[in-house]
Amino acid sequence: MIIYKKDYISIAYYKPEQLLEITWLAYASSAAYREAMLHYIEALQKYEVKRWLGDYRQARVVRLSDQQWTIEEWAPLFFEQANQLEKMARVRSTDISARISSENMYKSLDYTQLPYPYMEFELYGNARNWLLA
Repeated sequence: MIIYKKDYISIAYYKPEQLLEITWLAYASSAAYREAMLHYIEALQKYEVKRWLGDYRQARVVRLSDQQWTIEEWAPLFFEQANQLEKMARVRSTDISARISSENMYKSLDYTQLPYPYMEFELYGNARNWLLA
């Protein structure tokens, strides 16, 4: 079931698998990016999510100001709400600039402190299979 959809993102919840799947589809302006990111947190509050799949294959670069906002403001809210998760997977972007901006953010966040497994993948199918195993 699609719970949020814009030209640049789609967020779907699959109740039988308790899976939230975020698919970035294109570049998002600063306001659009932040709005979409806040929908992540809203979905965690509204649905029983045990598995999280971030599909960033088509994601594009995140502006520096939005990277900083993600690290300083969004991440603490997200990690507070994400305690219910059992597994989290991320499919990397195919765009080199997007990978660099993403890596800049993820270097600033300590994923080793998560109480559940977190894995990054190059292939969507591998990520989804791992989550559902």
